[in-house]
Amino acid sequence: MDAALRLRTQCLGAQSISFEAEIRADYIDRVECFDLRCTFDQDGTMAFAVEEPEEIAGISGTVTGTEGTVGFDGTVLAFPLMADGRLSPLSAPWVLMKAVREGAIVCAGQEGELLHLTIDDSYADNALTVDIWLEDGEICEAEIAWEGRRCVTMTVDEFCA
Repeated sequence: MDAALRLRTQCLGAQSISFEAEIRADYIDRVECFDLRCTFDQDGTMAFAVEEPEEIAGISGTVTGTEGTVGFDGTVLAFPLMADGRLSPLSAPWVLMKAVREGAIVCAGQEGELLHLTIDDSYADNALTVDIWLEDGEICEAEIAWEGRRCVTMTVDEFCA
């Protein structure tokens, strides 16, 4: 639990947090994959840029939790929402950081060399469950589930807080 609280303290105190996220969104009937470069400010606003797939690379935007903007030049991104409208592939990194910063830490335990944390994104009955794996105190993997079904998996690289 000490490592979980250290991560939370580090993320709450950072002026900015950045990382690359390889996202895999499972819509049951299909899977969508993206690589995003994400940067968070101290207020929790996330700026992102799509790096993969190549067809949409360069599209950028922001997510604040209740609102998001996407900038594009002739390309439109449309994703069905997941988890009863609370999650999309592009908002998944924001959900991850919101959980780290504010969520209810439900469980912490060692899995081999990795520390596994389970965090509910809120104290509500319909909370998103965010499982995070830390390597040397940094986030390296994450999964977001809703009502027991994994919706999004992420590989996190170059985490810097």
